[in-house]
Amino acid sequence: MELKYVPTVCPFCGTGCSFSLVVKDGKVVGSAPFHRSPVCDGKTCQKGHYAYELVNSEARITTPMIKKGDELVEASWDEALAAVADGLKGVSGADIAVFASANATNEDIYALKKLASDVFKTGNFTSCAALGIDASAGTIRGIAKADCIVAVGNIFESHPLIARRIVNAKDKGAKVIAVDSFNSSMAKLADQFVKAVPGGEIEAIKEAAAFVEGSAALVLYAVGATKSEAAVAAAAKALADEKKAAFCALPAQANGRGALDIGVAPFDDVFGKEYKACYVMGEDLGPVEGGFIVVQDSFLSGTAKSANVVLPAAVYAEVDGTMTNAERRIQLVRKAQEPAEGVKANWQIVSEVAGKLGGSIAYESAEAIFNEMYGDLSYEALQKDGFVKEATAAVVAEGVAPAAVSAGGDYPFALVTGPSIWHGYGAAGTLSENCHSLVKEVPSMFVKINPVDAKALDVKKGETVTVSSEKGSIKATVRISKDLDEGVIFVPTMSMGEECICKIAGGEKAVAAKIEKEA
Repeated sequence: MELKYVPTVCPFCGTGCSFSLVVKDGKVVGSAPFHRSPVCDGKTCQKGHYAYELVNSEARITTPMIKKGDELVEASWDEALAAVADGLKGVSGADIAVFASANATNEDIYALKKLASDVFKTGNFTSCAALGIDASAGTIRGIAKADCIVAVGNIFESHPLIARRIVNAKDKGAKVIAVDSFNSSMAKLADQFVKAVPGGEIEAIKEAAAFVEGSAALVLYAVGATKSEAAVAAAAKALADEKKAAFCALPAQANGRGALDIGVAPFDDVFGKEYKACYVMGEDLGPVEGGFIVVQDSFLSGTAKSANVVLPAAVYAEVDGTMTNAERRIQLVRKAQEPAEGVKANWQIVSEVAGKLGGSIAYESAEAIFNEMYGDLSYEALQKDGFVKEATAAVVAEGVAPAAVSAGGDYPFALVTGPSIWHGYGAAGTLSENCHSLVKEVPSMFVKINPVDAKALDVKKGETVTVSSEKGSIKATVRISKDLDEGVIFVPTMSMGEECICKIAGGEKAVAAKIEKEA
């Protein structure tokens, strides 16, 4: 028996925690603490602890697929690449959009950008991380040195190991101010909780300014997945500027910072428009309708199910590469096991697609791509603690302010959203849904409701109900909690199976909603 430990970076949020993958006879079988991590000191959250389980999930895609009629059928690589070339023939410029998962490595995203610019000749290259927020100050360890911290959003569940640093600071005497729409885990830790009315996050941030004090204050914003992220971040930055505090926006995705550094167009400028073709690497945008759709992914996501061609991609444990975390620390992702036969690294797939389309994006390795990206850095220089890039001035777009919620009539509740410590959204949701221990803990979408409202509706803990807004509906399991005010319900920003927060929230921070018992 051969046993080894391979340190790598967590594929979920933008904290950039490290852990070691336990490899037995060439196969990933578990994880272990990596105590030398400069980010997390060997600690991980639930997602990080169980991230190894997705590596050898039975749901992995190991063979290319081509749509014939309404069904995806298995095909050879030659057949799949020929189908891609045929479907994308003559498509370029404004007629195509290219989407990169910000949970992919820097090398993968960089190669895909070259496919977009050099082969497709398009500027429609984006990522879900491109929400108009570019802000990073200080280091994660440095959070513990702040004397006053304003936490906007439930950082305890979105970025648990950063929340740990906030606890460290509080233990040393720092004042913690939380801004959230309900009595979340972050709110319960705080010395001062400023509750935002649903859709009123900007006003709550302004109110929080009255409580900020100290000479080393810090404002942290947990970036979510709504169309109002930039507007709320701008309010948080304005607070930081007013109080001469540092400001850091925490990307939701593992390599959100890296995607921004490589350069992506604003997501809202690209997504949701009609194209003749879409090329998607590792992101779950939900079903994509119209045009010719090519997807590179490790799992059959909602987007992959709607594709014309699906190309099987390696996961984080099967590749070498780098990711850049919220503090701009570039860290090595190390290959722990070989991918299954027929599965390739994303950058390799991009190279083969480019060649089939008459382009040339040829590299011998991920390291060769990195060397092209960072001529003054090397994988060798990253071996110990990675490399922290110098922070630049924060830039936040004006954005669209959250809409006020008018609950009543057919939709009597104000539905608010927020992160889940157990599951992610988009690409991260696809990953967490394939970690069986995470699914065991939270097997379905859920809705939290105040006990008084639950009694009025005659719904009980564990019951399945329909949660609806004017935008759509989902099935969810009831959880009863006094953390929510009467008239307010909570559904996490996550996706499970066919259900997704996007169906009812539609990109809003809060919406009017109703709950109906099953017949």
